[in-house]
Amino acid sequence: MNLRHLTIAAATMCALTAPGFAVAQPMGWHHGGFGGGPGGGDMEFLHGLNLTDAQKDQAKTIERSAWAQARPLMEQLHTLHEQFVTTLLTAGSTQAQAAAIQQQEESVRAQLDTERLGTTMQLRALLTPEQLAQAADLHSKLEALHQQEHDAIESARSSAQ
Repeated sequence: MNLRHLTIAAATMCALTAPGFAVAQPMGWHHGGFGGGPGGGDMEFLHGLNLTDAQKDQAKTIERSAWAQARPLMEQLHTLHEQFVTTLLTAGSTQAQAAAIQQQEESVRAQLDTERLGTTMQLRALLTPEQLAQAADLHSKLEALHQQEHDAIESARSSAQ
């Protein structure tokens, strides 16, 4: 392995093992239930709606069931990640070995994405048309705020140069 490959492997290891690398929890899943995150937490807005007590109870039941189904997949993903790291750190490992583990990780992530989509659709089905409209309005407002934040950051970067 030449110096370039070693540098890439070291950088990859740092990125993969850094705090905050969410191997144990795919996007959208948090301790205690389904939540925010890019590509997955689209039902976080439930907390901003006026749900009835019955809707809240149903949502909790759906989230608990989803968590129970996702947990073994997340544990499998963690195990695969550890295998991947071990493969990267083992002398004589090949790219094909690492790629095979990576492919397994992608398969598990796809299963988790499918689970998350099913959960999202179940939670969405709890909402009345008025609540869906309220959620759409909230989403639009949050997107506008996010764009303002992005514009402010870009403006500050341009001014600093």
